[in-house]
Order: sequence, then C-alpha cells, then structure tokens
Amino acid sequence: MVAGSGAPRVSWNGLRNPILSDATAGEKDQALVWAMGRWHMLFSYVTNDVPVPGGEHWNIAVASSSDLVHWTAPTPWPAQPGVVGVASPDIVRSPSGLFVSTYDSGPGELGGGQAKLYYRTSADLETWSLPRPLALGLHPGPGDRLIDPALAWTGSGLILGYKYGAVSNSTSQHFEIAWSPTGSLDGPWTLVGRPDIVVYGDTLENYEFLTIAGHWRVVATSNRFDQPWMFDLGGGDPSSPSSWLHWVRGAMLRFPSQSWDSGAGISSVGYEHANSVFLCDARAATGYYFATYSGSRELSHFGGWGHAQIGIARSTDLVHWTVPPAG
Repeated sequence: MVAGSGAPRVSWNGLRNPILSDATAGEKDQALVWAMGRWHMLFSYVTNDVPVPGGEHWNIAVASSSDLVHWTAPTPWPAQPGVVGVASPDIVRSPSGLFVSTYDSGPGELGGGQAKLYYRTSADLETWSLPRPLALGLHPGPGDRLIDPALAWTGSGLILGYKYGAVSNSTSQHFEIAWSPTGSLDGPWTLVGRPDIVVYGDTLENYEFLTIAGHWRVVATSNRFDQPWMFDLGGGDPSSPSSWLHWVRGAMLRFPSQSWDSGAGISSVGYEHANSVFLCDARAATGYYFATYSGSRELSHFGGWGHAQIGIARSTDLVHWTVPPAG
C-alpha cells in the first residue's frame, strides 16, 4: 500500500533477503505501507520458542524504515486484555484518512474461546486506538473461529473478507464476505456469502484487497501448500456486495526460491516458501510492484510454525518476479 507523503524510497541494490528477521522471534503475516516519508510494517511477532504446539506467544509488532534496508527494532503492541494473543494484521486507509489495522486474536480468547476479529485505528501508524471488536455479531459463538480480516471501502459501504471455520478441520474452513452498508467499521454487518474460489481443492487465507488500474484484486495464500495467489474481481459492479463472491483469472505469484525460504519436503509441511504475501503498487514512483512474504527453512521452532522471516520481491507485470540476494 502506498499512501503518499513523498515518493516511496527503495534501495534495491542494498537489499538482502530476508529484509526483516529476529534471532529470538518468528515474523510473518506482514502488512506494509508507505506513509509520512517512511515504510511502516505490521506483522505477527511470535516468541517463546518451545517444541510444544501452543506454548509459543503471539503478538503484533511494528517496525519502520526509510528505504526497506534499515529497520527500527520491532516494537510489540501492549498486551490486549481478554485474549491469549493477537496476529495477522492488515493495513488499509479509511475514507476519513485514518489508517485501520484489522487482525485476529490468533491463539484465541481467554477462557477457551476461538479467535475473533478486531481493529485499531491510527493517524500516524505509531499511536493506535484501543482495540475494538470487528463484526462480532456475524459469528458470536465461543467455538466460531474467525481469522485474517481484510477490508475494502467500495464507495457503497465496506466489504470485509475473513476466514471462518473450525481450526481442527481444514475442510470446514472457508473464505467469507460480509458487508457494512453504512461504511462503518462498527456495522451493522450482513453476511454476504462464500466466494467461488478453489485452489488445490481448498480455500484461501491471509487476504489483502487492493485496486490495480482501477480494478479490485484479492491477494491471498492457498490454505493447502501455503502458496501466494491473486484473483480479479469478476462479479460485475463492486458496489454490489454479491459481486465480491465471484473472482476470475486466478494466478500464482511465483517468487524465486532462496536458501532462507527453502527446505526439505513440501512447502507448508517441511518449510515455508512464500506465505502471507502482501502486495504494494509503487509503480508511479519506482516502476515496480513490491511483494513482501514470509518464509522459513523448517517448521519445528515456535510451536511448529517455524522461525519465520520476511522477504521481498519486485515485478513490473505481476508475472515475472525478481528477488534481492539472500543475506
């Protein structure tokens, strides 16, 4: 996402993948925006490296950079009351100019409930409002699991995409669309339905909605094999909520493999190649699209999620991608 405040700066020749890594934490599910003369990244920040699933701790951290090479130290958000942890942030800018971060209570709610959706707002991407629940009335049951929220203001209300279903059964997890006709984050929210996207016989996760050349796209990760994909909105007028159920021209985003995001076995089982992709259209200033994504050479650390790091690729056409050298 490019929000203004001067031309985005990218020192491509100085970049080394991964561009963000931490010796004591896994970093993934990133969202990136250029604003106020700097790049700002929000990401899942996973600490407490223990071999037992569920022993790791999830939070969201913030880092910023002037050129994508030199980053400030990650600053985790304060602990959110009522939840075990938070994860999977997205960033969009509202019609009022405020930045909105949507996210989920990744490991779940205190007391044993499944993950729910939340949002926070900011004028400067540094100071954030208190958390508020997002579309809680759609699936309020303690066993209802909602993750990976993404927003799109269409000029006729507000679209919300998210993943819904049981954590223990991948076949019951689905990409869902909801609509706030008032355009308010607080609704009222109406469930629209499940988009007609199938990848490898399964659904998508880690969504990002964005416009390219005036046309809406969704960038997401396949639930099976954790591969990056992009689809075009194909249902007609985007101001009609039902149009968000129909998507066409799906294509995988193919980033070259490197040592830091390759491993033994199958991607999503033995390692992560390009999970949680997030796309920025910076062509007006740089001539390129930039995609950030997370990778890990193994999936044993941090409760089985792997010691994830964040890399970057660029493209002029969304088909052919190049990456900086591996560090």
